Amino acid sequence: MTIYDVLKKLPYKKQLYIKYKFNIWMQHERNMTEEEFLKQVDLKGMGTYYRWERSPEYKHIVSIVLAAKQANDLLTIYENLKKKVESDPNPKDIEMMLKLMKEINLHNKEAEKFFAADEDENDKDDDLEL
Repeated sequence: MTIYDVLKKLPYKKQLYIKYKFNIWMQHERNMTEEEFLKQVDLKGMGTYYRWERSPEYKHIVSIVLAAKQANDLLTIYENLKKKVESDPNPKDIEMMLKLMKEINLHNKEAEKFFAADEDENDKDDDLEL
């Protein structure tokens, strides 16, 4: 389940708040000021959203957002560390690269399980006659 799947289940103003708060607009990043956001949702203040931020629903959404960003961060770290190891190998960087590769392999196994389960569901759907 992606953050966009979760957002579809939320009321429109909450969807906009999550997109605004974490800058996860579908097409591109938009730097929106608080005033611009409030104008878009037709509110005078952020109090409603600040209260919502203390809810379990919001906390679960944040964990999904952070998991998505973590994958991007992992890629950036990997690329930067790889360049460093290639240009100036030292034991600490090599050790860090090996640890990172191990972490990536764990993520890869989880991804394979996820997509294998997804394929099983699609296979079941393929048996349906329309």
